[in-house]
Amino acid sequence: MILTVTDSDRAATWKIASQLGCSAAFERPIMHPPSHSHAHHDHDHDHDGNCQPRNPQESLRHYSKHGVRFNFPADWTISEESDEHETTISLQSDGTSFWTLMLLKSRPDPDAVLDTVVSAFEQDYEEVDVISTIDNLGGLPTLGRDLDFVCYDLVNSAIARAFQTSLQTVLVLSQGTDHELQVTRAQMKSITESLQLDDEELLDGDLEDE
Repeated sequence: MILTVTDSDRAATWKIASQLGCSAAFERPIMHPPSHSHAHHDHDHDHDGNCQPRNPQESLRHYSKHGVRFNFPADWTISEESDEHETTISLQSDGTSFWTLMLLKSRPDPDAVLDTVVSAFEQDYEEVDVISTIDNLGGLPTLGRDLDFVCYDLVNSAIARAFQTSLQTVLVLSQGTDHELQVTRAQMKSITESLQLDDEELLDGDLEDE
């Protein structure tokens, strides 16, 4: 049985997709590590001064809550919102790249959820290139949309992946400008690949340093 996207799911997904947009990202304050700490940078420079990504497995934290687990860079900022309909967990780099996980408890059709994401981007930008894809996350068949668009004269890329479990529909959204993605693309891919879902909700989840 295919479950359609409810008005609540559509509104929540549209809101998150809009937050993924380039304009919202540039309006968001840039998050920098505290100046007094010895925070690491997620890139090195070669002899010509070009950014080179470090190993995305370095300096990770572990998230375990709401029945999901994943690893993420220690210097990324995490926030979450949860109500009876959905849970949203967001990660933001110290630039404009960010990664978002949505858990939709009404189990809407993943393809319809992705169409809502695409519609949100197409409303905000004149031209959005969209490629539909099939992926695999956590051993589950996953539908996807890869989006490219221009904002503030910068090329931006967004990745949306959605799949359905016996408990919920899971949506993963990530986005960044192409110059930042030289570093953050591998980090966000690593976050997504580390994602695991439990059959039962974890009662005492927390963040841990690895």
